[in-house]
Amino acid sequence: MEVKLTIDRGNTAIKAALWDVDGAIIRAAKGDASLPAGDLAMQLCHEAGLTRRQLAAIAYCSVVASDRADDLASLSDLTPRLVDLNATTPMPLTIAYRTPSTLGADRIAAALGALHIAGDDRPLLVSDIGTAVTYDYIAPGRIYVGGNIAPGIDLRLRALAAFTDTLPAVSAEGDIPQWGATTAEAMRSGAVRGLAAELETYHHAAGEHTLAVLTGGSAQLLIDRKIITFDYIHAPYLVHQGLFSIIKK
Repeated sequence: MEVKLTIDRGNTAIKAALWDVDGAIIRAAKGDASLPAGDLAMQLCHEAGLTRRQLAAIAYCSVVASDRADDLASLSDLTPRLVDLNATTPMPLTIAYRTPSTLGADRIAAALGALHIAGDDRPLLVSDIGTAVTYDYIAPGRIYVGGNIAPGIDLRLRALAAFTDTLPAVSAEGDIPQWGATTAEAMRSGAVRGLAAELETYHHAAGEHTLAVLTGGSAQLLIDRKIITFDYIHAPYLVHQGLFSIIKK
C-alpha cells in the first residue's frame, strides 16, 4: 500500500499525518520542536507498520527557517517526491499578498485546506489559533487577499507576566467570566475573550456571508467555552489537509 505524508513544523511542535490513497488519515503524531522531520516520519511509519518504500510523496511546511534545510535533507531520502510548500509552489490558489516570499507556508496550507473543505463559492476567514493566531481572508475565486497576525492566548498571558512587575503567571485553563473577579481571572478572561473579540471583528469585516474555518491548538478552548457567536467549521488537521491537497494526485 502506498501512502503519503504531510509534515507541519510550528513554533513549539512538529506534527505529521499519514494519508491513504482515498484521502483519509491513517495515523497522526506530534513531536517536540527539537525532533528532526525525518525522525518523526520514520516513527510514524513504524507505528503504522509501513516502510519508507511505501511513502509515495511528502508535503512539508515550516515557520522555522533555521530547521528547514535539515528537515528537507532528512526527508529527501524517504520519498521520490518531496514538496516544500511556499508561495511559488503550483497550487489552485491565487496569492495577492504584496510580499509572497514572506507569507508563512502554514498560512498557505491552511488556506488550501479551507478551500478543500468549504469550496470556493463564498468568502472564507481562516484562523489558525496557536502560539500566534492568524486571520486570513480568501475571496471567492480562490484568491488569497491577505490577513493579520496577533499573539495567541498563551503568548498573551506569558507576555503579561514577563513584562509587568506584579502580574502572575496564569494558565489559559480555568474560569473566564465576563468580568474577572480575581487578577488571574482578569488576565485569563482578557486573553481568551480578547482573542474571541478579535475573531468576531475580522469575521464582521469579511462580510456576513463569510464562513469561518478554525484550526490550531487553542481553537478547541474557544469552542468549549461557547464564546464564538457565528457559524464556523472546526478542522483540527486543516494545515495537513492543505498540504495533502498538493500531493493527492
